[in-house]
Amino acid sequence: MTSESFTPLSLSEIQAHLSQNTHDSVTDILIRQSVTSTNDELWQRQSDGEDTPAICLSETQTAGRGRRGDLWHSPATGNIYLSIIWPFPAKSVLNGLSIAIGICLINTLKSLGINDLQLKWPNDILYKRRKLAGILVESRFGKQQNTVVGIGLNFKLPTATQQQIQQATTSLQQLCTKVPCRNELAGKIINTMIETLQHFQNHGLHDFISQWPQYDALDNQAITLINDSERTNAIARGINEQGELRYQIGDEIHTLSNSHISIRFSS
Repeated sequence: MTSESFTPLSLSEIQAHLSQNTHDSVTDILIRQSVTSTNDELWQRQSDGEDTPAICLSETQTAGRGRRGDLWHSPATGNIYLSIIWPFPAKSVLNGLSIAIGICLINTLKSLGINDLQLKWPNDILYKRRKLAGILVESRFGKQQNTVVGIGLNFKLPTATQQQIQQATTSLQQLCTKVPCRNELAGKIINTMIETLQHFQNHGLHDFISQWPQYDALDNQAITLINDSERTNAIARGINEQGELRYQIGDEIHTLSNSHISIRFSS
């Protein structure tokens, strides 16, 4: 699979892999060649008065972003840039939604034989500490709590792009002897994301908590918490029922809900 031969996004092929539940739940599926970001495209749709569930995929993003506003490098080499907008009830508690989405994404990839993936709290999917995918959750409040969940999944990363990224990365091309069909995988991811959003809306994070330990990349690891110029060394101790990171300094356990703080492995 080279940058010249990746399979283009196809609405009909993606729709062929969607479940009846997804067809019933989603109003629009937008396929774009280039956008600033797929999240932005759905926010624009919402600003234009459309407030029903919808999906956007794009071949490339000119201003893709990750957590803390970091640039998400988005070359047109067959990666998946995918966002879903979902109108939660106004008073919904969405703590831990990125964890639920991350678990569903790992389970989808496992079903295709892609194993040994882990989640780095709160939103990165790793293979041996190398980043394969990231999740961005954004919410805006009004009569309902509109939430956009964006996923960036690396199929192929050119060497030049990898050199621009400030952390170790990987791609499905590097992990698989046979890279999955991109449109089929996009359909499967959409199905599981819709199921996860529906389940989360009714039950919150509760039913996902039990799966966290098997995927926890930080479990009992030495970590460094970075907040601007302040660095704090700690030991990661899992998550609590609210999806907050538990970490130990000395004899004390603390919790972290602020995803704007950067977390690095210390060793």
